[in-house]
Amino acid sequence: MREGRGLYGGRAACGHSGNDWLCFDPLGQRGHKMGQFGNLLVVGLLTVGSGLLDARAFVFAARVWPEGRLDVRMGLASLGCFAGGIGLYLVAVKFMHKAGIQGVALQSGIWFVVTAIGIAAMDGTIVQWTRAQQIVGVTIAIALCWLISTTRAAAA
Repeated sequence: MREGRGLYGGRAACGHSGNDWLCFDPLGQRGHKMGQFGNLLVVGLLTVGSGLLDARAFVFAARVWPEGRLDVRMGLASLGCFAGGIGLYLVAVKFMHKAGIQGVALQSGIWFVVTAIGIAAMDGTIVQWTRAQQIVGVTIAIALCWLISTTRAAAA
């Protein structure tokens, strides 16, 4: 994406419609030597945060109906985590665009890997996986990372 062109009809997002808080540019594309690295670091942190919050929300959601009765506290905790997770994800997508990760499938693929690993870790089932399941899980994570990186390189 060229400098000064955003997702808002070709005009820059900064300074328009009160979206200045989205203009956070840590080591971004404004001439800093570490711009791409900093952008990818922000993408990674936001995506991990989003995936972990969503993973926690899924774990809470599984506990919303103990013995067939609604546990409001767990329901609210689940909804709160989902809201936080999607909020972080929306901001992460902004930085994914700056990093050249344009495809929705790739954007959600990054989130999916983090969320799936987070669920398995948070509910304790990952320690119960067989060695074959662990190998397949790691292989899928590596394959998605490869897909993301090669698609980004091919689009450049």
